[in-house]
Amino acid sequence: MSTPFTGADLVARALAQMGVRHVFGIVSIHNMPLFDAINRLGETRIVDVRHEQAGTHAADGYARATGRMGVMIASTGPGTSNCVTGLYEAQYASSRVLLITGQAETAFYGKGMGYVHEAEAQVAMLRSVCRRVESPRHVDQLAGSLAAVVADIHAGRGAPGAIEIPIDLQYAETAETDFHPPRGPALAPDGQALERAVDRLGSSRRRVIVAGGGVVAADAAEALTHLAERLDAPVLTTNGGRGAMADDHPLCLGNYYTSAGMHQAIADADLTLAVGTRFAVGVDGQGARLKPPGQLIQIDVDAGMLGRVHAADLAIAADARLALEGLLESLVDVPPNDAQFNETVREAGEGVHAAMRRRLGTDYPRIMDAMRGRLPRDGLFVRDQTIAAYNFGNQLFPIFQPRTTMNPVSGAIGPGLPLAVGAAVATGRQTLVMHGDGGFMFHATELATCAQYQLPLVIVVFNDGGYGVLRWLQDTRFGRINETDLGTVDFAALAESMGVPGVRVGSVEAFEEALDVGMAAPGPYLIDVDMTRLAPMEISIMPKRREPA
Repeated sequence: MSTPFTGADLVARALAQMGVRHVFGIVSIHNMPLFDAINRLGETRIVDVRHEQAGTHAADGYARATGRMGVMIASTGPGTSNCVTGLYEAQYASSRVLLITGQAETAFYGKGMGYVHEAEAQVAMLRSVCRRVESPRHVDQLAGSLAAVVADIHAGRGAPGAIEIPIDLQYAETAETDFHPPRGPALAPDGQALERAVDRLGSSRRRVIVAGGGVVAADAAEALTHLAERLDAPVLTTNGGRGAMADDHPLCLGNYYTSAGMHQAIADADLTLAVGTRFAVGVDGQGARLKPPGQLIQIDVDAGMLGRVHAADLAIAADARLALEGLLESLVDVPPNDAQFNETVREAGEGVHAAMRRRLGTDYPRIMDAMRGRLPRDGLFVRDQTIAAYNFGNQLFPIFQPRTTMNPVSGAIGPGLPLAVGAAVATGRQTLVMHGDGGFMFHATELATCAQYQLPLVIVVFNDGGYGVLRWLQDTRFGRINETDLGTVDFAALAESMGVPGVRVGSVEAFEEALDVGMAAPGPYLIDVDMTRLAPMEISIMPKRREPA
């Protein structure tokens, strides 16, 4: 007797035909048919996480590391509500994440009869963090609903999407069908607008390029580098644009666009070419005050981002790669940038870099250099919101390739470890994640996931017994510190309890030895850095010692 083809089988086949090799999830009574169908088909591997928020962050990390869609499968109600923060981060990062979740039986949906995990307003909740959400009411609608969400996820600027599938639809028999969601072509630039950009770039002599995350998302790093070389124009990256150009390229100035010293140095530029950046205003809106110098040519796949923060003299709605390649085709025999301008900007970049390095004190530069020196050039570097990331991870730590670094773009605390889990699962490459102790506790249970799948992941926890960044901000703004001390946790022992080897270190030499062990380990390894025993960084404030009662 043949097994009937069900709604769950349709989803499993769709994932396989889309080339989805991994999904993250937590099994529940309202998604068991999906898990069973995926495992019976055997084309997609399920990675079992310990919390739905972590799984959604992992799907996000998977998407950022590969450029492919990341997938999370959750249960209805509490399982789905746990995914909201992960979807919020994915939305903020323009990351292509698909959430597949369950729902109560259609016969009971919306009737308030106490059906287990009933969530009548689940679609409305998901629409607050997803660009498109579908809720099919009949199994014949399932394929079309899924195709619509997937197509939207890939349309233009990336965004998360979700589909809720009632449990009876997962069990319902349906016709076998192949799954080919429509994919529109990448957005090509307007020809006349491109010609105007060519004219302006060709007549400028003090050009500067600002490269954002849209360059990475469009796989346009090579085109960006060739255009910068053609124009002899220095390149600044945003936080999301790190890796769009190798940090050791002579024209790359790094992630210093928002640095006051760098902005002063480029003030004499006669043209700014901004590609794939929305000019995020950041904390306190300071980014809005940093007006790009000279004429502004802004290229973005999302027309709604053009001119939103800074008025553009020429705005081009286009895929970054297609636009950059179009410029390259037309810009021939372009005079190089003014040599004195380039030298001034280069010296300013070196000065800013040196000043930031001095802020690290005597120990942390060596720790940073040890991490970069041991991480392969194509290794993945993930950083959470932590004082170490603010002081050196976001800017000083060199990045050489696109899709090899990521951080919580929304400013959320805690996504670092699950983002790294997703990146390591996706690529199988050596991954290093940098955490603070406060943020690490948000998803420390994912250590068990790391151990279960033996992920190539080195976890460095900078442990100052609390929220170090907030300590500094409170001290700066109020002259006092409140509710930021969290006590001391032995993270090495915590890791060991979940099957991850770990060690606690209190010196640079011990850190280097531990890092060598971690990089050589066949699976995950944790290094708990006791910051109280290291020479402090400039904005680092250690917790006050508690006097015995």
